[in-house]
Amino acid sequence: MLKFLKNNTLRISRGLGLFAVAAHSRWRRQRLLILCYHGLSLRDEHVWRNLFVTPAFFRRRLEILARRRYRVLPLADGLRMLREGSLPPKSAAITFDDGFHDFHQHGFPLLREFGFSATVYQTTYYSDYPFPVFNLVLSYVFWRGARGVLDGAYGVPGTFDLSDEAGRSRAVDAFLEFASREGYTPAQKDELAARVAGGLGVDYAEILRLRMLQLMTGREIAEISAGGMDVQLHTHRHRTPLDEKSFVREIRDNRQWLAARTGTQPKHFCYPSGQYREEFLPWLRAEGVESATTCDIGLATRACEPLLLPRLLDSMQVTEVDFEGWLAGVSAILPHRKA
Repeated sequence: MLKFLKNNTLRISRGLGLFAVAAHSRWRRQRLLILCYHGLSLRDEHVWRNLFVTPAFFRRRLEILARRRYRVLPLADGLRMLREGSLPPKSAAITFDDGFHDFHQHGFPLLREFGFSATVYQTTYYSDYPFPVFNLVLSYVFWRGARGVLDGAYGVPGTFDLSDEAGRSRAVDAFLEFASREGYTPAQKDELAARVAGGLGVDYAEILRLRMLQLMTGREIAEISAGGMDVQLHTHRHRTPLDEKSFVREIRDNRQWLAARTGTQPKHFCYPSGQYREEFLPWLRAEGVESATTCDIGLATRACEPLLLPRLLDSMQVTEVDFEGWLAGVSAILPHRKA
């Protein structure tokens, strides 16, 4: 009901011309909207997880940005202008988390078609392996083959009801723990995922052929960097350890890997899975990180902590009028989720 009322209020506001007034206001000019995306579906990932959107959906978002004449800025430029108080009207930035192959296949060409840049927060460990990310492909395979019960299968103890989301989540955790305990290599993890898929009647060959849930390779990352995309830090292994030594290692390994492929020294960061803690901030500053984005929803202002920047996590559950409301700034003053 709250979502219906909000969307109805937004539709009325747009019809009265309030979006245009807000978008050109001094208040909006003092704010940067940072859009957040994760993946573009190669098959049905958007049905499995709302972090994925279809390429057609993403194209529509870019069409709105272009038609409404929003200024899509490189994130670093937008943050600098925000600090200086020199943001142009209707400013926005586009970010992609994780750096899946689907960005290279669909996102990169679409952005270039519209003349837009984006920041890709690239995790890097799995970029060296031609396999899907293990925990993600397990979750996807359990979802695709969601029927019956796994009971002590493949040497993994436990009983898991795959028709239930909670049961699938427990199964993923158990398989991850098993693979870690057994010291599996990425190749062995992939073999296990293929066996599980076969047992559930899921076409794993198709997953590999489409390169679903695989990260971009070093060559692809170098290509998008040379093509105007800004590749930045997201940790090497997509994790934020709670001890400083391990946390710093994630940043340094990530930066070293990216620098070797892009020739740049990344200094902007995104928290994996949106998980952050106050103690991370001095560790990031000590590593020369200038900004860090969260999954907290909102518009970035000069008053924001640079290492805790809000974004709009866009998805196919965000209606078009709400998306336009966020672009104009109207949605920010209406009730909305905080994270």
